[in-house]
Amino acid sequence: MNLAGELNPAQVKAASYADGPLLVLAGAGSGKTRVLTYRIAYLVEQLGIDPYHILAVTFTNKAAAEMKDRIDRMLGQGDVPQWVGTFHTLSTRILRREAEILGFRRDFAIYDREDQLALIRRVMKDLGISDKRYAPKAVRSHISGAKDQLISASEYRELYKDHFEQQVVSRVYEAYQRALEDCNALDFDDLIMRLAVGYATHPDLLSRYQERFQYILVDEYQDTNRAQYEWINRLAQKYRNLCVVGDDDQSIYAWRGADIRNILEFEKDYPEARVVRLEQNYRSTGLILKAGNAVIRNNAGRKGKELWTDNPSGEKIGLVETLDDRDESRWISRKIQEMRNETGRVLRDFTLLYRTNAQSRTLEEELRRAGLPYVIVGGVRFYERKEVKDVLAYLKILVNGRDVISFRRMVNTPARGLGAVSVGRIEQLAVERRIDYVEALFHAGEAGVSGKAARAAADLGEFLLRLRSRLSEISGAEAARCLLEKTGYLRALEMEAVENVEAEVGVQNVNELMAALEEATERPEEGQAIAGLDSFLEEVALVTDVDRWDESADCVTLMTLHNAKGLEFPIVFITGMEEGLFPLSRSMDSLADLEEERRLFYVGITRTQKQLFITCANLRRTRSNMQRMYGGTTASLKSRFIDEIPDELIARESTSRHYSQSSWSTEEKASESPFEDGATSSRIVQTPMGRVRISQGQDVKHPVWGKGRIIQVAGSGDDLRATIRFSGTIKKVIVKYAALEMI
Repeated sequence: MNLAGELNPAQVKAASYADGPLLVLAGAGSGKTRVLTYRIAYLVEQLGIDPYHILAVTFTNKAAAEMKDRIDRMLGQGDVPQWVGTFHTLSTRILRREAEILGFRRDFAIYDREDQLALIRRVMKDLGISDKRYAPKAVRSHISGAKDQLISASEYRELYKDHFEQQVVSRVYEAYQRALEDCNALDFDDLIMRLAVGYATHPDLLSRYQERFQYILVDEYQDTNRAQYEWINRLAQKYRNLCVVGDDDQSIYAWRGADIRNILEFEKDYPEARVVRLEQNYRSTGLILKAGNAVIRNNAGRKGKELWTDNPSGEKIGLVETLDDRDESRWISRKIQEMRNETGRVLRDFTLLYRTNAQSRTLEEELRRAGLPYVIVGGVRFYERKEVKDVLAYLKILVNGRDVISFRRMVNTPARGLGAVSVGRIEQLAVERRIDYVEALFHAGEAGVSGKAARAAADLGEFLLRLRSRLSEISGAEAARCLLEKTGYLRALEMEAVENVEAEVGVQNVNELMAALEEATERPEEGQAIAGLDSFLEEVALVTDVDRWDESADCVTLMTLHNAKGLEFPIVFITGMEEGLFPLSRSMDSLADLEEERRLFYVGITRTQKQLFITCANLRRTRSNMQRMYGGTTASLKSRFIDEIPDELIARESTSRHYSQSSWSTEEKASESPFEDGATSSRIVQTPMGRVRISQGQDVKHPVWGKGRIIQVAGSGDDLRATIRFSGTIKKVIVKYAALEMI
């Protein structure tokens, strides 16, 4: 292995560091995956470390697969470490092995966010807590945050004392955990928390895995939360051969528990650590890196590094100011068509990034009008679609008969006359006799269910029991085919599709699921002739949006900036760069939150390989009922982050002179059109702040409304009036009496 011939000097230092803790500060596009791969290969080939003792943690399944593939090409299949994967995947694998020690069964179900929400709603109902007054999603968020911090239900009750946390979240948290145990289920947060706590409470367990994992590598360390931090650092305590790779400038997940202090304070945890900075970028043009460096330099909470590249300087960044969000979307569609025609670019070269999912609506509409196919990464996940969830519920109840959420979903789908009362009686029988729900179905008549409903339940229970007994003999795909045929689910969906187009899409979704099952459960795995259904369900539970994204499809890509993390694209449009939207208004009261928003913008900039466009709108339509009452349009100021990019790196363009009036409603044109003939000349007037020159386009500051821009000047003398666009509002003032400061 010739490291010096294949890596740059900084990469060689990181890849060849032998023993002890190592912090690799890897800038965007600096080849961190390459370094991690070469480091593993170096440990195995040059230092003679047994792959058995290596653990590598990534944040996506996609990254794990890429790493395994690279190591395989370098070392051969026999030397690829078997423990390479995400926190959740690796935790699940250990928990399956150690379940009995930690107090639960190996065949536990994994509840996704929708399953969590369904169980929380059920618990709230049982506790008499109104889900109208207290949002189940808010309760779920608080519970998830507690688990990220390794706070148990009993500890939560002692730590948090306000009404919502004490009387709602605390009670639901305790009952929710009991319900999970009854269902033999763990949620996503449990997968990390149970193992992190297990290491602390079971020294023998920790010691075993410390001996197993003597060399630990962690990617995207800046995005770890408290539970993941403990998960890793407890394992690394003995041998201290911990290599963490990350970029404090790309820490963008505080809202879901990530703690940037984990990477910023790594040297406090490991005083003997070596620090290597990867600053050479292989992805972007020189000009794009200058812009990114200039923006992120404004953050105080960072280690500090300066990206550079041998790539050409490249095109200036296009900054486009549009009249409204419709105009913004129309301009982007035209620009894509124009660049395709002029440069021969294919559609998959173009990526549209935005701060919030709601922004995609007008972008989608204009792309459709222009006949440009597109894909949204982060929309409704395939495995969250109704038909797919229905079939998965049948499969889950086969594997785990105590899974109440799956039982309730499948028991009357398609309809077989089992209403809420009958289902409740069957569930009660299961609890009283301590049997699972499949067995209880078979004995539905003894639960007080009568007539056709009892026969339907017994028939379903008998079928599921027989099928469950054969799971060791047949593939998951064969089990699913039996389910679809016997239950009549697919037949019912096909009959509905005759008159309902949406049902036809459902049929396609079920067929696609069957294809996935056949691919996953009919291939040999770990020496078995037939892969287990439980492994497929586990893989499905842990899949992410990005894992399913087909990069080869020739269509425009739309996604949030958060989903774009770790990816790269030839041409990028960052849309909606306005105060209150990006940065979000709620971040403006906190320096830490504002710095995270700036890091998110930096992530967007550094996704770009060749050309970057930034767009902002003077007016943005909103769709909430309250805002429709007041005209449905919000005035905007361009984002403060734009001003942090040096002017010499920007090519500016405004679409207002090309704007088509047809996209404004008559009411909006009458009340908010900022452009009038004769209104652009400057006027001198005496104000409370002194004698000033007023003109359209002038930036001003008001003691109450903050910074704004004059968009219209009318009248003269003491009656001189100015229409000013402040963040989130438009104000008309008599200049003589307005305390305006010229900027």
